[in-house]
Amino acid sequence: MTATADGPPPVRRPLRTSAWALVLVLVVVGFGFVASRSQARPDPGPPRGDLAAARQAVDALLAPGPAPTALDRLPADFTEVTGVLPDRMPARDGTVRAVHVDGGCSAPWGDDNTRWDYSVPCKAHDLGYDLLRYAAAKGSPLGPDAREALDDRLSTDMHAACDLNPMDSAGTCRVVASAYSFGMLLNSWHQRWGPPIGEPIGPALAGLAVIGVLLVVRLRGWLRNRRTAAFATVPPGARPRAPASSAGRWALLGVAAIATMVLGESVVALARWAGASPGWLWPLTWLAQLSLVFFFAGGHANAAGWHAVRAVGGGYRQYLAHRAGRLLRPVLIFAVVAFAVPMALELLRIPGGTAAHVLRIALHPLWLLGVYLLTIVATPPLLAAHRIRPRLTMAALACVLVTAETLARAWTTPLPHYVSAVVLALLAQQAAFCHATYGRPRPVTTAIVAVAAMGCLAAIAITGSGPPVLLGLPGAPEPLAGPPLPVLLLGIVQLGVLGLLAGPLRRFAANATALRVTTTVLRAPMSLYLSFLAVMLLVVAVVYLPGRLDGGLDVLAEPRSLLALALLAAPAALVFRWFERHAGPPAPPSAEPVDAGLGALLGRSATVLGVGYATLGVFGFALSGFSDGTVPSPVPGISLDPIQSLVHLLLGVVLLHTVRIGSSGRASTWALTVLACAPSLLAATAGQQVDRLGLLVHGGTALFAVAALACTVVVRGRSRQALATEHGG
Repeated sequence: MTATADGPPPVRRPLRTSAWALVLVLVVVGFGFVASRSQARPDPGPPRGDLAAARQAVDALLAPGPAPTALDRLPADFTEVTGVLPDRMPARDGTVRAVHVDGGCSAPWGDDNTRWDYSVPCKAHDLGYDLLRYAAAKGSPLGPDAREALDDRLSTDMHAACDLNPMDSAGTCRVVASAYSFGMLLNSWHQRWGPPIGEPIGPALAGLAVIGVLLVVRLRGWLRNRRTAAFATVPPGARPRAPASSAGRWALLGVAAIATMVLGESVVALARWAGASPGWLWPLTWLAQLSLVFFFAGGHANAAGWHAVRAVGGGYRQYLAHRAGRLLRPVLIFAVVAFAVPMALELLRIPGGTAAHVLRIALHPLWLLGVYLLTIVATPPLLAAHRIRPRLTMAALACVLVTAETLARAWTTPLPHYVSAVVLALLAQQAAFCHATYGRPRPVTTAIVAVAAMGCLAAIAITGSGPPVLLGLPGAPEPLAGPPLPVLLLGIVQLGVLGLLAGPLRRFAANATALRVTTTVLRAPMSLYLSFLAVMLLVVAVVYLPGRLDGGLDVLAEPRSLLALALLAAPAALVFRWFERHAGPPAPPSAEPVDAGLGALLGRSATVLGVGYATLGVFGFALSGFSDGTVPSPVPGISLDPIQSLVHLLLGVVLLHTVRIGSSGRASTWALTVLACAPSLLAATAGQQVDRLGLLVHGGTALFAVAALACTVVVRGRSRQALATEHGG
């Protein structure tokens, strides 16, 4: 069908098709299943006393014979602790099994032992699970190998029943046995092979439902914008090129800094796993640790963004919606990273400690973007302070940094470390404001300051006052991946070198090839990053597991390895095809019509809540990931598990989007906000103790959203009534 002069041509709307609905359901359900996995449990060590007896009983269940020896090995207080009265039953293979008499083969519709009679093996398996629960109740769960062995025993017995009692349908029996085994395996994997203890699923199910609703709302808006843009797009040859502006140069510097940091941290980690001496790694970390350079470039971009909004008559609200909204688009893809990387590492059989380190590297850009989001929020007030008292502002930030570092040595909580990282970023941003206002210092001054900072940094490394390795350092603040004071000194040196090389660097940034590369990276950052992670997983498999590669690279062609790569390569291709391929140059900021009364209040409220929940979601993902859920929240009472973090992030994205398009005063906006608060309220009240802070934050948000919803409905009703009266008159 051709386009008409009245508007864009009718196009297929994928979200309204059954295929897109099915994909969305599968993605959300798969995300929830992985995100809700049980917490990993520490290694309890060898069992002793009653726990050793429980382990011996499990071993007896795994080797059935003519007598139920497991009954004689049960701990003395087994029935008292579990409430289970075990007994014996003959099996079809001639063995006599110790069983949980009231057990059976669990299915979604209830116990179903099937017509091939899997009952005795299932009852024996249930007794084994009772022993796992017994050990957990005694405070020292048995290792994951116990549950895995019990599941393997049941799977073997169910398949053997197809030969012992085929019922003229041995093939169907094997299919059913495989289906039962797969469900059992999936459930055990979901609980990380720990004790089979029931967990509350209400908050998780509510969170998944809200995630689906928020995704539909946001994707429909994106598809609508894409449809409009496609209709209005000029021919490819006539597309305007991005000018070689100052903002473009700072974007190039920021992209180069964050890419160098990720590559450098990856190389350092791989070199360590390959057996490289730490004495050879510190020079590389000094070259690749560019945190301060990244935030310096970001400070220039933030100031330019604020001035651009002010130039069109906008204010703080429009600035936050424009800058933060753009930043959060790639951040959403880190949900894929946090989901796919641990899964891929588990498929590649990478040990837990190494997997956690790889995940930390993969999520490092998320930490940087989260801190950068805070610098965006702080730009207008700090710019105003810079115009009034620039030196005093820098001195105040330096005092806060020193205080935070002092508290970090005295406190066990990681919160002072995070404060140090944020303040360091703000110091770099203030330096950018000074650079934009006063220009570069004289070369002699720049050289003296850089040499002095290098001398201090060398003294710290030589005297042992600080570690020489400044990137990928365990225990350092995650946003910096290095100790704050040495990173600050190194950043001063790097900025001094950049200042001395400003001329050549400016000519390089204006080069057509450099501009093309920058435009490509800024257009498709997340698909490129996902592709890089896929390559990194290959390198990890080659470097860290050389023993498995003795027979060649055939191990990389195994189904597990291919699936691990597909977990990152497939999302990279889909992200580029569905999102980044259609991305055009960023739209310039625009000022909304000046609202008054209720509209202004709701607009400001949506901005504050959007930035707040987006920040909570970003740092929630960075802290929790999908590794094992054992990372404590720095803010007690606020749940930072992956499901709640994605709800927070999506709520922030949706609210900022409504501010940007001028729909923050609609009833639908606040109805979505009320809905999005429900999972967090359930999570805050689901435990044995109520999380008061979580209840206060999300309950307060929900109450405000209800009030806003009521006000918008009343105002809209009055407007309609006035309009009807006017027409009737």
